[in-house]
Amino acid sequence: MAENILSKYLVLGQTTISNVLLHHYHDLGMSTGEFMVYLELKSFLDRGQVPNIKQIAGYLGTKTDQVYGLIHELANHQFLRQTLQKNESGQEAEVYDFSPLENKIATFLMKDQASQIAQEKVTKEELFKKLESGFGRLLSPMEIGLVNDWLDEDHYDPAIIELALRETVLNGKYNFKYMDRILLNWRRRKLTTAQAVEADLKNYAEQRSGSSVNQKAMDQLPTPHIPIFKLADQPKGKNQ
Repeated sequence: MAENILSKYLVLGQTTISNVLLHHYHDLGMSTGEFMVYLELKSFLDRGQVPNIKQIAGYLGTKTDQVYGLIHELANHQFLRQTLQKNESGQEAEVYDFSPLENKIATFLMKDQASQIAQEKVTKEELFKKLESGFGRLLSPMEIGLVNDWLDEDHYDPAIIELALRETVLNGKYNFKYMDRILLNWRRRKLTTAQAVEADLKNYAEQRSGSSVNQKAMDQLPTPHIPIFKLADQPKGKNQ
């Protein structure tokens, strides 16, 4: 029985789908209904079969007219190209070509990459402005090169660089070598996110605060009275 189930499972096959499409079909302009019909059509195509609209309607719990309507919408929205081709028997069969959808996915990825690059550029410009504001002056070419190395070679998160700037200013150092040592220290201690750095700084501040409170409490304890005796005032023993 187990062998029959496994055999049936293998015969039914599997349908693969791009995670980009799975997570962004709405961003591409595809409705959930269109997406479900696409999956059903693809399940037939992946097995080398001609899609059976009646079966697809049954799988989706709807009517064939609605499935045909959604296929028409896929074509109108340029996700699908439908053509008629003669099969081996000489009969005309409908062919579903999803290359227009693949082109849309490629365009979406290129736009997304361009958007990320633009965002990184804005982030870098904002970082330089914050550094100049923190140091109260324009950065030298050498300092600009160092910051670019932090971002492009060391791959420091701009948020972490901002935290290093804050610590530098708070300690009144105002030099990039001090900032570089801070960043290296955090990296050696595996503090690679702004959240991890913030948590570490908070923990350090709490420890210092606790130590200060304990010392203050010790200082406020009353000084014990220790009597002072003069040797001349001590009573003489019987043998003296």
